[in-house]
Amino acid sequence: MPRPEYLICLECETEVEDFTWREGEVRRAACEVCGNSDPDAFALPEQFDQDSEDEEEDEEGEEELVEDYDELEDQDEE
Repeated sequence: MPRPEYLICLECETEVEDFTWREGEVRRAACEVCGNSDPDAFALPEQFDQDSEDEEEDEEGEEELVEDYDELEDQDEE
């Protein structure tokens, strides 16, 4: 895999261009905004976009469950 142009800091969601990429993985990275320097706490932009979409779907599903639960409670009270 070629070196990406930037990574996303998973701590503060900032684009980071200061990193070392070797053999398809992050070897060193530093976020200037939050100070994160853990190579495992950075993601490729494609991975970050997918993770964000997955989280949004999870949140929507949780909201539906809460609404369903509230409706059931309302029915029980009647």
